[in-house]
Amino acid sequence: MTSILSFPSLFALGVPKLNYFLGYVGSFYVLQLFSPTVIISILFYRIDQRNKKNRLIELQNLNIKKNSEYLQLKQQVNPHFLFNNLNTLISFIEINPKKAIEFGHHLSNTYRHYLKYQEEDFVLLSDEISFIKEYLEIYKAKFENGFSFKINVESYNYQYILSLSLQEIIDNIFKHNSLDEINSIEISIFILDDNLCISNSITFKNSLSTTKLGLENINNRYLLLTDKNIQVTSSQGNFQVAIPILNLEK
Repeated sequence: MTSILSFPSLFALGVPKLNYFLGYVGSFYVLQLFSPTVIISILFYRIDQRNKKNRLIELQNLNIKKNSEYLQLKQQVNPHFLFNNLNTLISFIEINPKKAIEFGHHLSNTYRHYLKYQEEDFVLLSDEISFIKEYLEIYKAKFENGFSFKINVESYNYQYILSLSLQEIIDNIFKHNSLDEINSIEISIFILDDNLCISNSITFKNSLSTTKLGLENINNRYLLLTDKNIQVTSSQGNFQVAIPILNLEK
């Protein structure tokens, strides 16, 4: 209000005195107008900085919580494939030494892969495809004509998927289906719309009830790390899981 009244007061002083007081009153007017602006700007700046600091603390706490949740989920992933397949290897040694040697090579390669990437969150899609070919050969030695598989994946050096997710999905197929020459299943792995799709025909075991905990685990880990979901579709005679591919451009 004082600033607004300053201009009329100048004219009340008269023209001779106007020049004398013009600089003084003008400076006073500018100072009065500028000071609240500075104060308000400082207040807004401090509020903004405080909000940023609070947000940073929230994000840090959220990351700590997410990391904790993710570690708990990851600890639930325990393939056990080395332990589970040692008995198979021993049986092959007894009845078919040549097959035992081939089986042992595949087992060694898959376990080497597991040791190399067990601490990683994401792995190259190309590496995981090479691994799963070896892994399927282990199942092939067990079930022979009980299943067939086809892999049609052209991958690039900037494409990644969640570590161990492909192996878990493959394990689920063999866990929940009955495999023999009569009930042979077909497994197909391919890319569709930035997703790695694992599709299989269905010959469910009648006595086995599924809790889908394995797929929920994969989905929860994807959500925590990427905010993306896996996609599960089931139709008559076919089951498919699509897991997101993370594209890290060159």
